[in-house]
Amino acid sequence: MESSNKLLDRVLREFDLPHVEERIPRDAFYQLGLKFPQQYAVAARDVAECVRRAESVGAGPFLHATIPAPNWVEQGEHIKCKIELALGYAGDRQIEFLGPGQGTQHYSRALRDTDVAFHHVGIYQNGMRDIALRLENAGYAEVVRGGVRIGKALSFDFRYFDSRPDYGIYLEVQDFTYLGRELSIAPFLHAYAKLRDTLAF
Repeated sequence: MESSNKLLDRVLREFDLPHVEERIPRDAFYQLGLKFPQQYAVAARDVAECVRRAESVGAGPFLHATIPAPNWVEQGEHIKCKIELALGYAGDRQIEFLGPGQGTQHYSRALRDTDVAFHHVGIYQNGMRDIALRLENAGYAEVVRGGVRIGKALSFDFRYFDSRPDYGIYLEVQDFTYLGRELSIAPFLHAYAKLRDTLAF
């Protein structure tokens, strides 16, 4: 399908990936009380190469790092792991590339027969407690959670819910708050992109 976001269309064609609506009907998000996803998350055997390809068709620039996953709990078990990720934008949609990871197979399982796979959609939305209850009641079990909290000032709660039987991908909800209010990371990523563009000249 084609969309009004031509840059996103180019990125998805580059990696032979579908639009969200080709996997999950828009009505499904409404029925679950979810916002429409702002993020396409892609498991990748070679994140750096995916960044190069995405930037070659106009996306990004991407913030690329390997970090310890904060308070990662998988299937109820707290584990130490590291995640390689790259975040950038294609128009108004965020693209995230995720490497196989160290200490977890959450992403690498999607890469058994391919180098690139549509892993999940990311939904930035406050109210995790109610959202998690709705998703669990709809049959989408929580499989991974993590995040950080700094007193009442700042919190980041992310959780993956297993919607693969219905849609072939996970749903990830990311709840960012600052002083009890919704916090968007988009301005920080756009500021990074502008700074990198400036330093490139």
